[in-house]
Amino acid sequence: MKKIIHWLDENLEECILTFFLIGMTFIMGIQVFCRYALTMSLSWSEELTRYLFIWSGFISVSYCSKKCLSIKIEQFVAMFPRRGKAIFKVVNHTFELIFFIYMIPFAYSYMMSAVASGQVSPACSIPMYYIQAAPFVSFILVAFRILQRWVIEFRVARGENVYDPAHPERNTPESYIKANTDITQSSAAYSADNGSAGHREAQGKEDA
Repeated sequence: MKKIIHWLDENLEECILTFFLIGMTFIMGIQVFCRYALTMSLSWSEELTRYLFIWSGFISVSYCSKKCLSIKIEQFVAMFPRRGKAIFKVVNHTFELIFFIYMIPFAYSYMMSAVASGQVSPACSIPMYYIQAAPFVSFILVAFRILQRWVIEFRVARGENVYDPAHPERNTPESYIKANTDITQSSAAYSADNGSAGHREAQGKEDA
C-alpha cells in the first residue's frame, strides 16, 4: 500500500496529463482522417478534445506546483543563502495555500450548480458537472502540493538537510537540499564529482 501511495505521489499528475494528451491526439487524428480521407466530419471530436484540454490545463497547475515550475523573478531572493531563500518560499507558499483553500468552496459551488441544473454538452451529451469538476479537483490537488512544498521549505529554513524531488540538483534518489550550502555551490560540487567520475571511467576504458 505504501508503494502505491508513493507511486501516486510521484506520478499522479504526469499519468493523468499523459492520458489526456494521448486521448486528444488520438481523437483529433481520427477527426483529421475522417475529414480528409472519408470526406465526413465527426460532431463530437472537437467538443471532447476541448473538455480534455480544460482538464489538462487545471491538472497542470498541480503538476507545476509540485515541480516548482512557474514564471517568477528571483533576482532579489537569489542574493540570499539557501535558508534565506527557504524563508521567502515559506511566506510565498503560505499565501498560495490560503488562496487555493479559499477557492475550493467556490469551485465546489460551481460544480454543484451544474449538478443541479442537469445541463449536458451539445454533441456528446456529457453531464457538464464532469467538466466543471476540473477546478474543484485541481484546487484540492494544488493545495496538497503546496502544503508539501511548504513543509520542505520550512524544514530547510530550520537548517535541516531535506530530500526534495523538485530540487534542481536532483539527479539521483540520494540528492538532498543542504540547508547551509548555496545552490550554486551544490551545483558546482555535483558537476565536479560527475566530471571526475566520468574522467575515471574514461581512463578505465583506455587502460582496458
